Amino acid sequence: MQTILSLGNALNQGTARGSAIRFRLDSLLKLTNTHARNNRMTFMHYLCKVLADKLPEVLDFSKDLQSLEPAAKMQLKYLAEEMQAITKGLEKVVQELSTLMLH
Repeated sequence: MQTILSLGNALNQGTARGSAIRFRLDSLLKLTNTHARNNRMTFMHYLCKVLADKLPEVLDFSKDLQSLEPAAKMQLKYLAEEMQAITKGLEKVVQELSTLMLH
């Protein structure tokens, strides 16, 4: 995502959009519609070329997709409860460390 943002800022340099700090996910759909002047290469083609040259490990994301379907099935309520339990646990750890440091 950072590479996409950086490339987008480079392409839009000198315009109001040339210093973006974020972008909307639906703008990713436009990557195949933005063409070079010769009309042969899209932004997506260029992005893949840059990533293959500079960060080839990023293109090997298929193994990351294996957990996507199970994660999508998780209920938000369950995640919020888990997060709350983790937060309480961390608070206890901080309290214990504070106590230990005072002694």
